[in-house]
Amino acid sequence: MRVRLVHIVLFFISLVNFACRKEVSVETSNGLSGNFRAVIDGKAWIAADSEKSATILGGLINITGISADNQQLSITLDDTALGTYTLNQSSTSLAAFANNDSSGFFAFTTNGGSDTTQAGGTVSITAIDKVNKTITGVFSFKVFRDIDKRQKVITQGVFYKLPYVSSLPPSNGTDTMTATIDGAPWVGQSISAVALTGQIAISGSKLDGTQAVTLVMPQNITPGSYALDFTGLTYIGLYNPTPTSAFASSMGTLVILDNNASTSRIKGNFNFQAADPIGTNLPHVVAQGYFSVQYR
Repeated sequence: MRVRLVHIVLFFISLVNFACRKEVSVETSNGLSGNFRAVIDGKAWIAADSEKSATILGGLINITGISADNQQLSITLDDTALGTYTLNQSSTSLAAFANNDSSGFFAFTTNGGSDTTQAGGTVSITAIDKVNKTITGVFSFKVFRDIDKRQKVITQGVFYKLPYVSSLPPSNGTDTMTATIDGAPWVGQSISAVALTGQIAISGSKLDGTQAVTLVMPQNITPGSYALDFTGLTYIGLYNPTPTSAFASSMGTLVILDNNASTSRIKGNFNFQAADPIGTNLPHVVAQGYFSVQYR
């Protein structure tokens, strides 16, 4: 259960921070000259030039890209070293593939299914150029979607000299996300919000990716009060003190004050108890939360 929770948290964080990371990559690399492509079920998949990014942040590597037809592939590895990473049902490294135009948040993942005949594979990091800040590697794996028992086979994957960043951009000044965490004041230094597959994901964190608070809710949510219960997979609160430690809302409340579809700005209050699903760590308390953000 804990491994699955870590996977879901990492995937949500990679989605919600993607927009900010790619803008920084463009600014710091004179354009995204790196290559990110694969073959998915026998058909070529290529990340669009403006829709690919990489980070080496908080002890993790993340590679994310979206093709011209809005198919997203995201890879998160649990270390930052060269070498081959195994992705399967028990690993904390994860790859996920999703159609961003679909009506629900249902991704194919390398930790889906019951064994490696259904999902899993490898990612090899072959070069990290710390001078020019680029990363190179190859990958092949199967991804599985438990909800409908479908599989996709991803082969001939490569990311070549893809520019990476090692810190998140600061908030744009118009977005706000604040709370108290375990009684201490917390302010989201880097804030991003995206609408994907009918869901809005809002995340705030420190610039190094730590102390991340994430809220997930339906895109068409209306003003009112909603229970933040991770098990329902609809209204979710997440807290990770570090990028690899995951706590999810076992109880709490999300209050939507406004969701303006014309301006894509949403604001609300929140509080939740962030629990360790296997109970080996004490829960964290996220209280007095407030956000006002524009999503893309």
